[in-house]
Amino acid sequence: MTILSIRNLKVDYATQDGVVQAVDGVSLDVAEGQHLGLIGESGCGKTTLLKAIVQVLPRNGRIVAGEINFKGTDLLQLSRTDMRQLRWREIATIPQASMDSLNPVQRVGKQLTKLLSVRGGHDKRAAKRRAVDLFDLVGLDSDRLSHYPHEFSGGMKQRAVIAMALALEPSLLIADEPVTALDVIVQHQILEVLRRLEEELNLTVMLITHDISVVAQVCDSVAVMYAGRIVEQADAGPFFASPAHPYSLGLQQAFPNLARPRDQLVSIEGYPPDLREPPTGCRFAERCPFVLDACHSDDPQLQLVGADRYAACLRSSEMDALRLQAEDPALWQQVEVVQATAGPQETWGDSASRAQDGSAEWAGQPGAYADAVATGSDSGADDILLELRDVSKRFKVGGGLAGLLRGDKEQTVYAVNNISFSLRRGESLGLAGESGCGKSTTGKLLVKLLDASDGEIDFDGVDLTALDGENLLGFRRRAQLMFQNPFEALNPRFTLYRSLTEPLIIHGWTDENERLERVVETLDRVNLRPAEVFLDKYPHQLSGGQLQRVVLARALVLQPDFLVADEPVSMLDVSVRAGILNTTRRLARELGLATVYISHDLSLLQYTCDRIAIMYLGEIVEIGPSQQIISNPQHPYTQALIAAVPVPDPTIENPPLRIREGVPRPTEQFIGCPFSQRCPEVMEACLSVRPPQVSDDEGHITQCHLYGEHSASPKLKDSNGTRA
Repeated sequence: MTILSIRNLKVDYATQDGVVQAVDGVSLDVAEGQHLGLIGESGCGKTTLLKAIVQVLPRNGRIVAGEINFKGTDLLQLSRTDMRQLRWREIATIPQASMDSLNPVQRVGKQLTKLLSVRGGHDKRAAKRRAVDLFDLVGLDSDRLSHYPHEFSGGMKQRAVIAMALALEPSLLIADEPVTALDVIVQHQILEVLRRLEEELNLTVMLITHDISVVAQVCDSVAVMYAGRIVEQADAGPFFASPAHPYSLGLQQAFPNLARPRDQLVSIEGYPPDLREPPTGCRFAERCPFVLDACHSDDPQLQLVGADRYAACLRSSEMDALRLQAEDPALWQQVEVVQATAGPQETWGDSASRAQDGSAEWAGQPGAYADAVATGSDSGADDILLELRDVSKRFKVGGGLAGLLRGDKEQTVYAVNNISFSLRRGESLGLAGESGCGKSTTGKLLVKLLDASDGEIDFDGVDLTALDGENLLGFRRRAQLMFQNPFEALNPRFTLYRSLTEPLIIHGWTDENERLERVVETLDRVNLRPAEVFLDKYPHQLSGGQLQRVVLARALVLQPDFLVADEPVSMLDVSVRAGILNTTRRLARELGLATVYISHDLSLLQYTCDRIAIMYLGEIVEIGPSQQIISNPQHPYTQALIAAVPVPDPTIENPPLRIREGVPRPTEQFIGCPFSQRCPEVMEACLSVRPPQVSDDEGHITQCHLYGEHSASPKLKDSNGTRA
């Protein structure tokens, strides 16, 4: 039985620059009990479609055509009052910024009971009973009903929002990016909640996301949106096994797969068309590697291309052959390769020859570490650029006059605890772990934005704690940081040229022509071409992927030796993310950059890093070569992180997550193992004795009492139970 039927829906936004056709002729059916995943890049119309369904479009948005039938009723014909009664009762939503959806000055339980009373008609006692049942349903302790949102972790806030969405037992649940910006373990737990609720309540679910791995794990069907239209719709199994549209192919190959890693991710070059003046032909034609002349003039319509499968492509009958060609990442870079054959990029010169000529512009042989690994050579094996020895960082919180008035005592946050590691020139190291484990604090210590409380940090033989004045300025030129949020990393009132020249001016570049030349070279290097077009633009005029490339360019404009990238792609679409990762990895090799990547996603670190370090409560519990960490994790926490990473393949089943929820507060130091409170293998010794650090011949170091007993990685199994 069809519960939601959308026919030829068109939604426009009136802007100062013209009318944007955000949703243009979408038709979609959702059956009762179906779990539909709606995927696509930012700006493709996913969230607009959601807002049109529940009639919460902004003032400049309007539905200009089409029908939205829910259980036989055309929602577009309902009055505001009738539509208001339908929301929550029949159609509930989990909004995109769900972690900010709770009122910060009201207890969570009060917000939930108010919804039950006002919208559901429950009396006070019945509302409280229902609130307790809902918290139990989503896996929250009912004692938490009396707490404020700031006392909840990110995962707990998400569960509370899910409980509110389910409060009045709706028939349709629409979740808009429900796990974006969550740690991989919290994300896994939220997905488990959604899976369990779907089975227990027989919910009909629309999941809107750009993360295809999430769709693979929780949805039974998929619809792909591009530039305001549905370009493919199919059951999840056939869709992931054999996509029927080139855009779907690109999305799948742009996503890192922990179970089946790729040598290179696909980056879908270019950007979606301007929907103020949509193209007359296929909207994906400008970015499609299989484009024909007819694609620019003929507008493909969604049509049946198989059993219960629809695609909008002129070459849908050739997809079996095209899928084989699409396996080659170079095919998707045709536009980029043509542009890179000439122009300002050549003025960078050969980085290796610069190093051999003794130029002060470069330090170390570019790619020395990677080349030594590839050839088995020992050259550069002792060429240490950065070394940490027993480094700790503590913060004092609370106390003072305000704390005295509240009765709060001063506490110490043990953010980083006695970590040690080294980094060679040209090497890339990944720092992985949940939020609050100390990753970002470590990154700030490495570039001296914070000073260590204890220990030593040597950079190229110089102790960072002793740097000041001109020496510190010289270090700033050689070490750079890419910030986590590209939308907040640039001054919105500065043009890109001013943002990129500021570091050059600080470091003594007095010739404006030389500054301009360096900025143009750097923008070209990060694939913002033609560079001159971007110089006078402001940050708000760029897409998220373009902004991240500008942030990378600003980090590289001084041609540093060392780069710290803090969650550099966490807020980007999958196709854009692949382009940034490919660019960063290529530049690190070409320029000989020593790089530290900070992320909670091991699939990204596996793709970008030579080594991976796993952090938990400020300590490094395991470190070693990337493939060793992924294929043979020794620490139970590493195993949990790997088990939590969703795989973009519905035939692969993630192993169960055996650790308990919630990272302990880092305001106390543990006598034994810091992971003992959550470890499924905890022993008596773990509670009172510090675990030893044990290393093998390949530099795989583990801090665990059970080292050697976890000799195989968590089993990722397909539907037949065989190892993936």
